[in-house]
Amino acid sequence: MRFCWPCHRSRVEGAGGGRAWAELEEAALTWLYSLADQERGVGWNPRASPDGQWKLGRTRALLDLAGAPDRQLKIALVAGTKGKGSTCAMLASILGAAGVRCGLYTKPHLQSYRERIRADGRAITPSDFAQAVDRMRRLVRELPPEAGEPTTFEVTTAMALDVFARQACDVAVVEVGLGGRLDATNATDPLVSVITSISYDHTAILGRTLGAIAGEKAGILRTGRTAFVAEQRTTVRRALDRACREVGAVCEVVPPLASELALAGAHQRQNAALAVAAASAFTSVDEAAIQHGLARLRWPGRFEVVQTQQPTVVLDGAHNGASAEALAATLSAYAAGRPIGLVIGINRDKDARAVLRPLLELAHCVWATQAATNPRALSAIELARVCRRLGASAQPEPDLNQALQAATRNTPRHGVVCVTGSLMLVGQARTSLCLPVPEQLW
Repeated sequence: MRFCWPCHRSRVEGAGGGRAWAELEEAALTWLYSLADQERGVGWNPRASPDGQWKLGRTRALLDLAGAPDRQLKIALVAGTKGKGSTCAMLASILGAAGVRCGLYTKPHLQSYRERIRADGRAITPSDFAQAVDRMRRLVRELPPEAGEPTTFEVTTAMALDVFARQACDVAVVEVGLGGRLDATNATDPLVSVITSISYDHTAILGRTLGAIAGEKAGILRTGRTAFVAEQRTTVRRALDRACREVGAVCEVVPPLASELALAGAHQRQNAALAVAAASAFTSVDEAAIQHGLARLRWPGRFEVVQTQQPTVVLDGAHNGASAEALAATLSAYAAGRPIGLVIGINRDKDARAVLRPLLELAHCVWATQAATNPRALSAIELARVCRRLGASAQPEPDLNQALQAATRNTPRHGVVCVTGSLMLVGQARTSLCLPVPEQLW
């Protein structure tokens, strides 16, 4: 297998028209990340005011300082535990196929922060990114002192909507970061709310019961407006029904599509159904636009098959129990009895056992690894211990590149190597495999 660590930077520079813009992009990113808590992530800043009024207030203030770009857009706000990003990408692609200029704001990114902000499926360029960050940097200085510093995610949310308005988008498809009720994206006023499948994740923040988690997600509902909701477990459905009644939102439960999709996995049929329903709330969408929008979408890191390698490599960002179960079902069908080597790295704040259980049953060998420069990563040694407690032998290898090499050496050429556990890990694997930054999704 050929590995290619340097390719990421060179391709990003090429996308921006030269080294100068790449350096400005890097400087902009350094400032953005200075607003994040390095241990907890981009949604926290130790210098942000903990006062409740600023949970959404900082983002709203930034948006208003920018001229309220969100009020120039029709917004679809998408929450849920599993499938948010896929649903957002499909929705934006369908709207684009129907002739609607659409902005797409998702998280996290795989190889370049610019992937989070797209217009018509194309990532913001390095030059536009640097200029957008510079505008936000000036606006941050105008925030009331009592608000404290904004978080990286709050600034990026306001910046994305500002970019979409400046680029004359009609619709913005916005993925919630965490939860819903207190997420920065909820400072907007969505025309349509979408809630994908809900299961256990971020329980220390959102609550330890499915009802509590559903209640947090339901914070994106709006009075008199439609919420398109995936089929859910009974406990979740009851909580969402109750929230819709209390808010006065119109709840429409959307069953999965019956037909297969270009994106692998039966679970994607539910995400696609939500995307189709939401698209129809914005514009007239015919069957041709739906089919074209779904067929043309490239969604890297979600059961992404790299067939240029032997053995074949599958990249999937499954990072909680429900997504790991969906991956296991898809992987089992795809491998069809072929040996599977598993390269896995998981964050400390995730339920490692829930992620590992469905995947360890399929693997003939396992390498426990960790994403580089990620302070939240569970160490490879500790992850290997968890595997052993679950009855599976795992080789700890902190260096992802080395883990990939070991997996491809020890998995038969007709087999499959699956890299999973977090999208950050998958993004680093893409770079290691010399796959380019996904500048264009369709």
